[in-house]
Amino acid sequence: MTNKPVIEKVNQKINRSRVKYAVTLAESLSSKDSSAVNKIWELCGFNSKKEFEENFKNVYGTTFREYLKKL
Repeated sequence: MTNKPVIEKVNQKINRSRVKYAVTLAESLSSKDSSAVNKIWELCGFNSKKEFEENFKNVYGTTFREYLKKL
């Protein structure tokens, strides 16, 4: 087992924080405000929706859309 570089560990923590922020935003936004929900990845500082989805799934084990349906 190799040690991950410090930068990679820091990036993982940052991405985890961004994903948790996305959940906070989603809970506070109206589900009818679909334009804001569709842009949460951008509001949380991710470079792409794909990057956001990958990080979200790593943290919560499900897609963002599936998580929203459970709210």
